[in-house]
Amino acid sequence: MLAGAEDSSAGVESAFCGAEQVVLLANALVSAALQNSESTPEAGDGGRAITRRALYERVWAKPMSVVAEDLKLSPNGLAKICDRLLIPYPGRGYWKRSRPGDGHARPPLPPPPAGGATRVVLTGQRAKSRRLRTRLSPEARVEQLIEVAGGVVAREGLAAATMKRVAREAGVSEAQAHNYFSRRDDLLIALARRELTAMESSRLSEADRAGDNHTRVTLSTITYLRQVNVRGALIQTLLNSPAVRAGLRSERRAREASGRRVTADRLTSRYGVQRDFAYGATVILTAVCLRAGRLLAEHKISLEMAERLSLALVTAGNRRIAKRRDAV
Repeated sequence: MLAGAEDSSAGVESAFCGAEQVVLLANALVSAALQNSESTPEAGDGGRAITRRALYERVWAKPMSVVAEDLKLSPNGLAKICDRLLIPYPGRGYWKRSRPGDGHARPPLPPPPAGGATRVVLTGQRAKSRRLRTRLSPEARVEQLIEVAGGVVAREGLAAATMKRVAREAGVSEAQAHNYFSRRDDLLIALARRELTAMESSRLSEADRAGDNHTRVTLSTITYLRQVNVRGALIQTLLNSPAVRAGLRSERRAREASGRRVTADRLTSRYGVQRDFAYGATVILTAVCLRAGRLLAEHKISLEMAERLSLALVTAGNRRIAKRRDAV
């Protein structure tokens, strides 16, 4: 019995040791698989695939020149890959001020670009361009960049509309985009100018269709508010930028002053009232519409409410002006 027990004990111990070795081997295989999932050979092209997360961790752990050498890339090529995949990386001088693990804040890894890959294949060969090559006239290119910037601002806000982001979505390099707009502020100012001009042109076009003053005021007010409903949120976002406001200040003041003078002259000619009265009435009634438009752009009132309130006040104001003529 004792010999049998000893043999049984030895068998259990041997089985336990064998099981432990299997577990250790399994852990080693899992560890190797996890490492390979971050950077693995890509069959058929002699390259390696690396995830955005792995590349992000690398460029914040070592200088770009060192990471580039490890990956057999040039520092400029590595930077372009990071730009394409929206991977933030340290700027110049970062490693002179910091050391790995010293607690310096780093920007979080944002979501991948729309329709973009989450992995990149690194090879020793020059990659084919991923951009759709388009040859546009300078005027068409300017309009394209403005249009793309407007879409980015409308979807994601002012901060997202960097020159790098706009250039990428337009299918050109950032250097090419700077050939048309030397500064980001210049691009945003051009976008705001386009939106304001389109809104004013539409308002004047509708107002000119009117055959009498009452219809003109009604069409002008309704068209302005409906344009605000379409363009107002974008314009308001752009005008929240001090640089955009400063860049448009002089021309906006000139346009507004000209519009007030034209309207005041029309009231004086139409109703025979004194010009200072006509000018004051124009300023006040215009302010009513502008305030309604601001509330509409900020989604604080509906388009229907903005139209009803503005038309009621503006129409009542014009009737008082007409009565003043009759009283005179």
